[in-house]
Amino acid sequence: MTGRPAEARAAGHRPGDPNGYEVVIGLEVHCQLRTASKLFSPAPVVYDREPNHSVHPICLGLPGVLPVLNGHAVELAIRAGLATHCSVHECSIFARKNYFYPDLPKGYQISQFEEPLATGGWIELLAGEGEVAERRRIGLTRIHMEEDAGKSIHDASIAGHGTQVDLNRAGVPLLEIVSEPELRSPAEAGNYLRTLRGILRYIDVSDADLEKGQFRCDANLSLRAKGAAQLGTRTELKNLNSFRFVEEALEAEIERQAALLDAGEPVLQATMAYDSVTRRTRVLRLKENADDYRYFPDPDLVPLRLSPEQIERVRGELPELAEAKRVRFETQYGLSGYDARLLTESRTLADFFEATVAAYGPAKPVANWILRDVLQALGVQEREIEAAALTPETLACLIRLVDTGRTTAKGARSLVPELVERGGDPEALVRERGIEAVADSGTLEPAVDEVLAAHGDDVERYRGGEKRVLNFLMGQVMKKTGGKADPGAVREILARKLDG
Repeated sequence: MTGRPAEARAAGHRPGDPNGYEVVIGLEVHCQLRTASKLFSPAPVVYDREPNHSVHPICLGLPGVLPVLNGHAVELAIRAGLATHCSVHECSIFARKNYFYPDLPKGYQISQFEEPLATGGWIELLAGEGEVAERRRIGLTRIHMEEDAGKSIHDASIAGHGTQVDLNRAGVPLLEIVSEPELRSPAEAGNYLRTLRGILRYIDVSDADLEKGQFRCDANLSLRAKGAAQLGTRTELKNLNSFRFVEEALEAEIERQAALLDAGEPVLQATMAYDSVTRRTRVLRLKENADDYRYFPDPDLVPLRLSPEQIERVRGELPELAEAKRVRFETQYGLSGYDARLLTESRTLADFFEATVAAYGPAKPVANWILRDVLQALGVQEREIEAAALTPETLACLIRLVDTGRTTAKGARSLVPELVERGGDPEALVRERGIEAVADSGTLEPAVDEVLAAHGDDVERYRGGEKRVLNFLMGQVMKKTGGKADPGAVREILARKLDG
């Protein structure tokens, strides 16, 4: 694809500015399946084990060994296909993908090519907030199963220097989930990845832990003139393992391709790497197609055949998915679409919400406490809800302490970070921290009298009909008591004195 004509690159367009082009992005996600053993061997799947201690002769590619397919991995793959609206095929074929790397002892990777497990699904993205959120479907080309390769370690501190090879990861079961080239911006690509990761975690197919390399992405990108039908020449960004890096890498590659096209130079099909320090992409190797891998059916594996009954059984075992749960939360609990959407983004968070409602009662206060206070504490501590020490019963107890006037909302909120981090008894913590609410009229009335005396003009405004002034006066009393006054008691005393 060549650059745009000179008149199209006229005034107002800076070199490297992508505004004159349409961005076309397709993503290939590699997701580690949640299994105890590898895809074709009994070697255990254990993260962070001593190098080369989770291996088996099959993983090592020793002569005379034969692969045996992990049945549980197949069922997880079926789950993923059904949850993303794919057609799961009754017959699929394992193939050998041939290439030579130090961490691939067999000299080939067992994957699927011409006949994958599932094809033709879609993922729905939500952009925006509340009822005005836009929905857009991104098509899936295919989902197929494959084994992971090992890991090359380049560390000068290791004795002997050079490259070391760890085969613990070799043979770990993966799904490759390939999207259609329908994403139109780095931000949308990030949204797609977060949505897909949420689905996989919802259905217990994968932990999809980015730090552990369980959810990795290759991104294909091309630019074309706006309104053009033909796709531009694509490049592939390899092994991106964080949402931020995916978006940054795509931004950098868009800028690079736009600069080439503006200069009238062609974009060459290439595999690219992203440097997060310089925020630039660089060419690793030129032009890589399926032909380069010389795929052919693996002679050691028979075709994978699934019965319609097996596929339907797996479908029946799927948990309630996020979209269905969101609709139910709106109708069953009377939540807004926005609140229901936030609560159902994580299956664990949705379960935590429902368990808290069961322990407490009304749903709306529970939703408010979770979305406002619990999520804030989780964000600050950089942890997921499943890693929190806070239990639904503890949160219900904390909310009840506010309802019964034992402490103020402000006092209760101050305890949430501690409860998320370490857990504990809210009642005991309220006593220990000295944040029990003051409701005694003998203690509160002097504070109320001082506020009324200091704000005579506001008292007159209230008595003149401006009833909203009561909230301001309440705030002044709460301030004077250090936030320890029971708001209900303060309101009652203020109303009595103002209306008396």
